Amino acid sequence: MAPNRNWNRNQILAAASLLVIAVACIITAGCISGTSTPGPAVALPGTSWSLYSYLAENGSLVSVLPGTEITVRFENDGKIIGSAGCNGYGGNYLQSGTTLSISSLVQTLKLCTEPAGIMEQESRFMDLLGSAAGCRMENDRLVITDAAGTDVLVFVQDSFVPVMLPGTSWKLVSLADENSTLAPVIAGTTVTAIFDADGKVRGSAGCNHYSARYTANGANLSIEPVTRTEMYCSEPPGLMEQEDRYLALLADAASYRVERVMADGERIPLSAYVSSRTTSDRLTLTDSEGNDILVFELDLPKPDLPLFGTDWVLEAYSTGGGAVSSVIAGTTITANFAADGIVTGNAGCNHYGGQYSLDGANLTVASLYSTLIYCETPGVMEQEAAFMGHLANVSSYRVEGDRLILADAEGNEILFFVQAPEVPPAPLTGTEWTLESYSLGGEAVSSVIAGTTITAVFSPDGNVSGNAGCNSYGAGYRLFGMSLTIDAPISTKMYCEEPEGIMKQESTYLNLLTSVAGYRIDGDRLELLDEAGETLLSYRAESADRS
Repeated sequence: MAPNRNWNRNQILAAASLLVIAVACIITAGCISGTSTPGPAVALPGTSWSLYSYLAENGSLVSVLPGTEITVRFENDGKIIGSAGCNGYGGNYLQSGTTLSISSLVQTLKLCTEPAGIMEQESRFMDLLGSAAGCRMENDRLVITDAAGTDVLVFVQDSFVPVMLPGTSWKLVSLADENSTLAPVIAGTTVTAIFDADGKVRGSAGCNHYSARYTANGANLSIEPVTRTEMYCSEPPGLMEQEDRYLALLADAASYRVERVMADGERIPLSAYVSSRTTSDRLTLTDSEGNDILVFELDLPKPDLPLFGTDWVLEAYSTGGGAVSSVIAGTTITANFAADGIVTGNAGCNHYGGQYSLDGANLTVASLYSTLIYCETPGVMEQEAAFMGHLANVSSYRVEGDRLILADAEGNEILFFVQAPEVPPAPLTGTEWTLESYSLGGEAVSSVIAGTTITAVFSPDGNVSGNAGCNSYGAGYRLFGMSLTIDAPISTKMYCEEPEGIMKQESTYLNLLTSVAGYRIDGDRLELLDEAGETLLSYRAESADRS
């Protein structure tokens, strides 16, 4: 028998009423759970949330910076308020089921400098908040999506925010010894681990810098073999053995946990959530057998230094095939990118200069030139040639705290710099200055002939004296602020036959002294300038009376 399809009027009304009730429930429920097992419905009005992660420019979700807190509160009257990490903000929101729009955002105009990146994070958060088009609840978290359905903001309804590895920086506290006992790091050494959002872990192993790829999946962690520089540090004793041990343990990592260390020493596991407002967080890496092998404490990253105006010193360079070599002991290679598009420095033996141009993260160096000294220390000239070749092939750069990494067109990292240690400026007087290079007119520059030494000592009584390469000389000088004039020098009358060109060099040097109109000192470097501010003579401080 066919089923009876004739409904009476009461049945139709009852069904319609049920449909109306169901639709009303969906509309008023708010953001519905997006998990396979339906969770409790949540209405946004009257709720407060803390940001857990947000969509970075590279398309991955990253956690908020340690030491910052980003919040949102949905008021009952359709207003939204909160903290973007530095500034407070407000606006309007409209929710209909899983549809969410946020508009008319305004914020205060404070500038915060700590921690590094806070203002960039705030700007990104505000942009993502304004792009909201939908929302859902997932595992007690509020997920906000954009018009394409991409998860852009993830909040937790708690004052504690769990820690994610990407975007965090840590300092080693202890490491397992041969007996699997955790021992503190050697006093006076610093070992760091920075987990970038792009899946790279990097840092200092105590002497050398290192980097490797890592994968974190839940509590599981794997770290690929590291690449490191090849310096040798003799102090403090045991440093190199500790470095080798650390890098070996890093490769043995199989899982991790983050704990919050309370003031009384109590440790709370990650599952209890770790406060983003505390700096006493601990990261522990364990091996495949569950043994603790490395213990770190949270370390706020250093702010990125500007490319130009910073004195950079080369730490390591690529030797091809993924190999990296440290700079030869006793040699110093430097780079300074001036704001006017000029790059200058020391290539280890010779001074060099050139022009550079920037386009975002793209960097090109052209028109390189250098002095022509030959240094006999084994390997120095080969190292200099490799450095100059790499510099000419630079295609991009990035700054990470106090480090500068230059890469070629294929993305291979080829030059690794760190910020040069600050050198107090040597005084003009009381310092023995040794000439390194001199002007030949126009843009031409010559280094001092190998085997010759030219010096200048400015005494407080207004006389400058020294050796011009063959003969001794002296002259009067006058200072007025940064202006400097030197009288025609008087010299002895010896004639030197060797090395070739020494007498011509001496004559050029003494003549240039009379054209000096000013000077500039940068650390242990002295430059004597002409009336146009161009460098005539470039010296390095040998010794100084700085009392």
